[in-house]
Parts: sequence; C-alpha cells; structure tokens
Amino acid sequence: MAASIRESVTALALAGAVALTAVTAPAAPARADNEEIAGVIAGLAALFIIGRAIEQHNDRNQPVTRNVPPPLTHRPHPPQPQVRLIAPARCYRDFGTVRGYLAQCMQQNVARPGLLPPECITRVHTNHGPRNLFAGRCLARFGWQREPGFHP
Repeated sequence: MAASIRESVTALALAGAVALTAVTAPAAPARADNEEIAGVIAGLAALFIIGRAIEQHNDRNQPVTRNVPPPLTHRPHPPQPQVRLIAPARCYRDFGTVRGYLAQCMQQNVARPGLLPPECITRVHTNHGPRNLFAGRCLARFGWQREPGFHP
C-alpha cells in the first residue's frame, strides 16, 4: 500500500511539472537550443530529486516490518527436560495398607529433587510414627519411573 501511495505522489508531481511546462511555454517554432535542452534536463533532474526525497521520507515514516515472523496462533510448549525421573528402590516402603516412597529419602537420593511433585505427598501414620510418602501412582502420572529391576 505504501508503494502505491509513493507512486501516486511521484506521478502527480511529474504530471504537474509537465502541465506547468505546457502552460508557460511560449508559442514558438519547434526548435531547441542549448539553453532549452539544459533547462529540460535540469527540470527532469529536479523532479527525480524531489521524487527520491518523497520516497525516503515515506520510508522513514513506515514501520519496519521486514523479516518479522507472523504472530503465533498458539505458543509452543517449552522443551521438557530430558532427565530420566527414577524413583530409587531403597526409598520404597510398604506399611501394610499404605505403600509409597519416603519423602525424605527421595529428596536425598534423586538426581533432581526439585522435580518431585508436591501434589503426590501424603502424610500417613505408621507403627514408627507419622511419615510423608510420595504415592507411586501419582509419581507415575508426573513421569517418574521405578528403578530398573525393582518390582514391589
């Protein structure tokens, strides 16, 4: 759209210059001397310079949108960490009706304790007093796996 406006302004300036030349030209026989040729060349150069100045002015006023990617319709998810989330077998406890991974043991023995989901912690009462356990099925929903070779 900006290019068509520039072309229209340049064409208007050129048409105005041609019309002004036709109106002010004296009625004389068609012959050109050096002064007239120089005048025509100077007029065309002036028109060219004016047209370039208008184009450059319009270019400065236009927002720069070159090489800008189109807006995303949905945001891609950040890459998931490529860390294997392994629940160590030594942290697993079976208290009869309640089973799970001891929270303190997990905090001390996993590679990335910050990735342990707090939603999976359950407080249980055992013969040895209250304990915080990570529920195994809940951990599995968050991508945690049993240690290879461990089958409770």
